[in-house]
Amino acid sequence: MQKSLLKNSIFNIIYTVSNILFPFITSIYISRILLPAGVGKVAGAQNLVSYFVTLAALGLPTYGVREFAKVREDKGKNNSLFTELFIINVISTTVALIAFVAFLICNNGFNNEWALYASCGIAIFFNYLNIDWVYQGLEEYGYITVRSVVIKIISLVLLFVFVRTKSDYVVYALLTSLALGGNYVFNVIHAKKIVHFSFDNLDAKRHIKPLVYIAGIIFMSTIYNKVDVTMLNMLSTDESVGFYSYGQKTVNIVLTMCSAVTAIFLPRLSFYYEKERKNFYTLLDKGFQVLCLAVVPLAMGLFLIADQAVVLLYGEEFAPAGLTLQLLCPLIIIKGFGDLLCYQLAYSSKNEKILLPAATIASVVNIIINAILIPLYAQNGAVIASVISEFITNMIQFLYLKRKVNYNLDKKALIWSVISTMVMAIGVWSIMQLRISLIASVILEVAGGGLCYILINILVKNRVMLDMLHKVGGKLRKGKMLDSRVR
Repeated sequence: MQKSLLKNSIFNIIYTVSNILFPFITSIYISRILLPAGVGKVAGAQNLVSYFVTLAALGLPTYGVREFAKVREDKGKNNSLFTELFIINVISTTVALIAFVAFLICNNGFNNEWALYASCGIAIFFNYLNIDWVYQGLEEYGYITVRSVVIKIISLVLLFVFVRTKSDYVVYALLTSLALGGNYVFNVIHAKKIVHFSFDNLDAKRHIKPLVYIAGIIFMSTIYNKVDVTMLNMLSTDESVGFYSYGQKTVNIVLTMCSAVTAIFLPRLSFYYEKERKNFYTLLDKGFQVLCLAVVPLAMGLFLIADQAVVLLYGEEFAPAGLTLQLLCPLIIIKGFGDLLCYQLAYSSKNEKILLPAATIASVVNIIINAILIPLYAQNGAVIASVISEFITNMIQFLYLKRKVNYNLDKKALIWSVISTMVMAIGVWSIMQLRISLIASVILEVAGGGLCYILINILVKNRVMLDMLHKVGGKLRKGKMLDSRVR
């Protein structure tokens, strides 16, 4: 039985809002407690651990979603697939955990920061319980949303209680890892309602080849996404890592907003590609139109208010991150469209073989540019390397997939998005000329720019915008009718 795409989108929007709101609150608080150096220490340790987490996951978060989407209507196959992938996950996590401990011992806990790296490393151990791919593949977005919000509320309360001074950076790292583990513990407890272990006729070997290939793709992607912080740790200061990580975190918040709806498309695209090819193309075009509506204005808006935003959110100590954030803004457009037209399209259409060479080329380019620019421009050099490498990998994938998957997109949606964004930018710039307080200025710029953009798209009768407003209006009218009946 297929889940409602509308319900999934609503749940995913709630999930996405929580993924924006809670890190947003956390960042504002932590930046003023730990300061750039403390933020940089934790970001550096988490960055290193992420390589081992990627090794532990072995491509399962992506592969599992796709495979469960294919057999979601067959309970017997669900259970067999779950058992096979769970066994593989236990093996890969054990290997990653041993490798991390050995690496840490050989490097003396990186300047004797044993407690910090151990706290971050707990995330590798928790991967034993990582079965998120089950819930995403079966489109259990309601459960995912409720679980995530509950864990985030608990972790935020603990953060305010236990992280009070700049020396508490280890506690902050530990709470972050425990929050991740909390999600996984809930998953395992709830899993018995939807899947069970089945050891009859297991064939785990059939997954090894595609998993290793996908793991290679993800690991190479991790390198060009994570190597910036790794090399900043080696070639620059904790402060520069702090500036870079908070600039990146701010951009990722915006990217999360962009993918609020399209993030749930992968299992449905995979299903349609196998069963209903016409619906596959329709859904792909719908995702593109939604991205056109969101990606371009968000990138431009953040670019315009970047200097004001970092000071308002993170304090004067993070003022140098203003330029860093501006340089990161192109990633909103590149990654925003790339997630749908490269990543999701490649996996759903079984063309993921292009991802590995694309990621490999991008990784090599990223490392070379980082080595040249970080000594000269610190975190801003790392940003330039990141933007260039991200553009290269997405362009290679896009050109390849356009030939393999014959799809047509509504290009007018992109043209109108650019035009309305330019008008919005003029409005935001005009507000910026007013001599008012920082907080009032940012609020006016965001509200004014957003309102201007919405009005323009209503005037030009943007189909996606009108559909969204119609659905929201319908929900509100339904709510009022229900309220009047209750009374």
